[in-house]
Amino acid sequence: MSNSILQPLIQASLQTLYIVFSSSIIALSFGLFLGIILFASWHRMLVPNKSFHSMLSSVVNISRSIPYIILMIALIPFTRWLIGTSIGINAAIVPLALAGIPFYAKIVQNALGKVHTGVIEAAVSMGASKIQIIFHVLLPESKALLIQGATLTIITIVGYSAMAGAVGGGGLGDLAMRFGYWRFEPSIMLWTILILVVLVQAIQLLGDTLAKEKPNLRLKLSILFAILFCLGFIFWPHSQTSSNILKVGIIQGPQSKVMKVAEKLAQSRYHLHIQTIAFEDYVLPNTALENGDIDVNMFQHKPFLQAQIKKRGYDLVPIARTFVFPMGLYSKKIKHIEQLADHAIVSIPNDPSNEGRALMLLEKAHLIKLKKGTGILGTLSDIIANPKDLQFKLLSAPEVAHALEDVDLGAINNDYLALAHLKANDALLQEDGSVPYANIIVARRKNAQDPRLKTFIKIMHSREVVAEVHKIYPHGGAIAAWGQ
Repeated sequence: MSNSILQPLIQASLQTLYIVFSSSIIALSFGLFLGIILFASWHRMLVPNKSFHSMLSSVVNISRSIPYIILMIALIPFTRWLIGTSIGINAAIVPLALAGIPFYAKIVQNALGKVHTGVIEAAVSMGASKIQIIFHVLLPESKALLIQGATLTIITIVGYSAMAGAVGGGGLGDLAMRFGYWRFEPSIMLWTILILVVLVQAIQLLGDTLAKEKPNLRLKLSILFAILFCLGFIFWPHSQTSSNILKVGIIQGPQSKVMKVAEKLAQSRYHLHIQTIAFEDYVLPNTALENGDIDVNMFQHKPFLQAQIKKRGYDLVPIARTFVFPMGLYSKKIKHIEQLADHAIVSIPNDPSNEGRALMLLEKAHLIKLKKGTGILGTLSDIIANPKDLQFKLLSAPEVAHALEDVDLGAINNDYLALAHLKANDALLQEDGSVPYANIIVARRKNAQDPRLKTFIKIMHSREVVAEVHKIYPHGGAIAAWGQ
């Protein structure tokens, strides 16, 4: 295994271990407490309270019904209030733990309910208090089920951790998506799968052993080491001084490769440490910048930024242009746009930055007609004429490229042409390199004159970065916009 693969695998593995076990400790601790309350408020020999039990049970059931990715996004304000940031490794722990608490609470409630009523009655007849019944009867009697449930909860959290990349949390799932899937590097995909399989099997083996046997000293020390590892690892993401770090938000994809060159150049020439944080959607980078979680972002064009400022009241300003990445219409089934058949399937990006661009390009090709005044943030509802009865499929921007063989026509941003093994000059129709669509570097207004940002602009306009961009986006796939 080459060092270029080994290093990111080790880093991602450490991130996953830290995220999973830290959130598991929190989830199991609070879940156990909540599960005991649920059981005690229901059982007639403990502290029955029908109204309280119904209310608490409803809250637990509702929280369990929310899909994890939605829960993670919805909890961003709470996460930032709690730990001071909404992105990064520690930010990923909050929604993971909160998702695991009700999950394990129901397992605990059901496990305690399996204890035979006669055992509880016997304890009551011997004068045991309610606390003694819980800790000396119920929990020991249901130990195996509780441990098996904890094992299931931790494994579920491992699965959830794959979505940590949505808030810049990293981990093996994020690495597999960014490199294995979006960049067609199957070796990284296979290694991440192997590591995750080994991790899950180890967790399952440990859980089965604890459920069957009384833990010996070696096992207890291993568990203690794991807990101490998670608690100590919390300081790992902050190894650099904040004055020497520039946090840059981008969208996951080929731009990550460009940033590797920028990071090396910043360190060697300017002694500046660039920390790249990759997001999975087009909303969070501006939210994170406005909140101060990152120092600058680089993923959008000016019309999109202006619309976001108008809608959300951000105090953000563009400070430089980078490149224009023209969007084009591509197909693996036809050679000319006129050959597109009636009822053809057309895939377009589903993010607000690119959906409108795709529709405007389709209108330019005379395939549809949009409402008068429809701009860059247009949606399918703005179509007023569709003479060919085209069938639209909204997909994520990289998925449009991946799925091109399954549709008749796809609107692909040049960021993702390599995923479809295409070049910019393969487009049936393409945008021109107009400045309004140039990607821009954006900062908070009050920090726009930060010397680190001026240095960052020099880096992004450097010969080294330009060469890397043209290597990734050949044949006119990227046009330098700062000279226009």
